[in-house]
Amino acid sequence: MKSQETICANLAQALMDCLELLGNGRDEPPPPTRLYTYDDLAQMLGKSKSTVREWVRAGKFGEPVTVGSSTRVTQAGVDKFIADHSGPMKKQPSKARTRTSRTAAARQGQPLGI
Repeated sequence: MKSQETICANLAQALMDCLELLGNGRDEPPPPTRLYTYDDLAQMLGKSKSTVREWVRAGKFGEPVTVGSSTRVTQAGVDKFIADHSGPMKKQPSKARTRTSRTAAARQGQPLGI
């Protein structure tokens, strides 16, 4: 027969092996999500707090989170807003009148717009 010490050592080793297998199957907990207040977003985006509040109500930041009686926007919501509102800039047509267009306007008796 095995001694009591040998049985305990084998049992302890089996338990350690089992715990190691269980630990390897676990995923790491996700990092905490950053939550932004209206003030944070207003400062970050250079807009007023009321404008940010309207945008959150309109759903431009995804689904907001309620913490107590306060509304917060998640990092995912900020990322969504940035993705929706970034990209290549559209070139606006120039409103400046060139010398040629002023000359042509003067010939037609129109004000020069100077």
